[in-house]
Amino acid sequence: MSIDDRVEVAAGEASLEATPAGTWTPAAPAARAWAVVRAALARPGGDAWGAILVAAAFIGLTCWWLTQDRSIPVYDAGDHLQDALLFHDMLASGNLLGPLSFVSIYPPLAVTVGAIAALVGGVGVAPPIVGENLVFVPLLALGCYRTGRLLFDSRAGLLAVVFALGSPLLIAQLHVFMLDAPETAMVAVSIWLLLECDRFSRPGMCAWAGLAVGAGTLVKVQYPPFVIGIVLMALLRGGWRNWRGLGIFAAVAAVIVAPWYLDHLAELSEFVHVAGPHAGVPAGDTPPTFSLANFAWYFWNILNSQFLAPLFALIVGGTIWMALTLWRTRGGARHAPRLDFFVGAVVAWLLVTAPPSHDVRYAMPLIPYLAVIATGWIVYLPRPARLLATALVVLGVLANTAGTTFGLGGVVQLELAHPLPAGEEAADSIVVYSNQALLVAGPRRDGDVPGLLVALRRDGVGTVSWGETQSAAPDFSAEGLIPLAHIAGLRGVTTRTPEFARSAAIATLLHGPVGAHSPPACTRLSDGTGVWVVRYDPAAGRLALYCPDRSPAYYDPGAVS
Repeated sequence: MSIDDRVEVAAGEASLEATPAGTWTPAAPAARAWAVVRAALARPGGDAWGAILVAAAFIGLTCWWLTQDRSIPVYDAGDHLQDALLFHDMLASGNLLGPLSFVSIYPPLAVTVGAIAALVGGVGVAPPIVGENLVFVPLLALGCYRTGRLLFDSRAGLLAVVFALGSPLLIAQLHVFMLDAPETAMVAVSIWLLLECDRFSRPGMCAWAGLAVGAGTLVKVQYPPFVIGIVLMALLRGGWRNWRGLGIFAAVAAVIVAPWYLDHLAELSEFVHVAGPHAGVPAGDTPPTFSLANFAWYFWNILNSQFLAPLFALIVGGTIWMALTLWRTRGGARHAPRLDFFVGAVVAWLLVTAPPSHDVRYAMPLIPYLAVIATGWIVYLPRPARLLATALVVLGVLANTAGTTFGLGGVVQLELAHPLPAGEEAADSIVVYSNQALLVAGPRRDGDVPGLLVALRRDGVGTVSWGETQSAAPDFSAEGLIPLAHIAGLRGVTTRTPEFARSAAIATLLHGPVGAHSPPACTRLSDGTGVWVVRYDPAAGRLALYCPDRSPAYYDPGAVS
């Protein structure tokens, strides 16, 4: 339903509206809200079915990608995966409150979803990622579709879903176990439900909105800035008078959020440190707060990482159209939900820009806003222009999927300055097409380190170690090796320098370039580097290189002193 022809769609709602004054009961708004949610999920029309099929296709491609990829999880993706495996162990042992008390700066909701998926699908790399996709991709699609439908119509809702799931950054983040895509999904659902609250005038719907906001805050600490603008607009437009709905919203959110945050106040200081300038932030990612470079940082990020030039052009067009439309109507009651939505997007952008340290992922929760803004105006275009804009959406999404999921092609980039400034946002350039993305892109099939670790465990190894310096590169990160060792049933240890033991139960991984005179590597990674295994050979009484897939397994005993 659009804001132009808002009608009640749930059966029996008329009788609920007829409840005499003074006879309000909690059941009435709850039933009314459930009727709206049920109407959103039941008997979907053609556009809704289209959104469902797009989300299903996205999840299917993720599952295919996971069957093809054999790479080591990179940095944060490895850390979050290991947390999910630890949560799995807690839940499997009956420690149901373990995830809530786990010491971390990250709230536990998304990680717990991965842990539950591992309980169902088994301990491995793929189950937590598939579980994350099965839960959060439908939520993202639901939020984008219902918001587009509410503000424009069902066609806009379908286009918003296609647009959002065509973000190369989102695609890549849902191929590994990260928290930013779940945060984005919860923002999408929260936007829809907050708009449905109609300035907190619908108590039952306010409870659903409080549930979504509370759950979103339990995904990442950075979540609140992405919905606070809509909340503030609702309050400014009289929502503060609807004390019952506002109280229900706040109470439900607080009940969900308070236990974890009150128990983890000490960890939040570490979060503040991470959000500020520190040694790990790349050059160019901490511009001066009140500089043009700072305000433009996420402009370039949205262009060159989140959507690329073809889809970004629609964002620009939609932003101009919505701003002019709202200015022309002066935010009249008919267009009030659009105004709340638009201001919410602007406030979210300002708040994500305010911290001194920026990151390619931090603005991902803007995707629901940008998807609706980029596609809503299309339904008002004349038919030829509408078909052309729709084709641009579809072709842009297909191109981004080809580059990020399948790794096809290369990078098509226009450089507006020479040399380009430092910074991950790729300022002063326009990326038209890319087969690269953050952390992962096309599946990497060579260098099966996960399979190597499983084979070592099968051959009697119980502990595997690696040097700190050799495991600092993204293709062979210690953060990724630890969960892979966990999955293989091994104890993974990072040592300051490579250490070797006179025990066949302990193996040491060596990683480095393959030279002309290097002994044969046990496996080679996609960047051409090699991985060797050093293990004590009981028969020879000395250290040797070892590879379970070689014959003989022990070789070159003189290569290790």
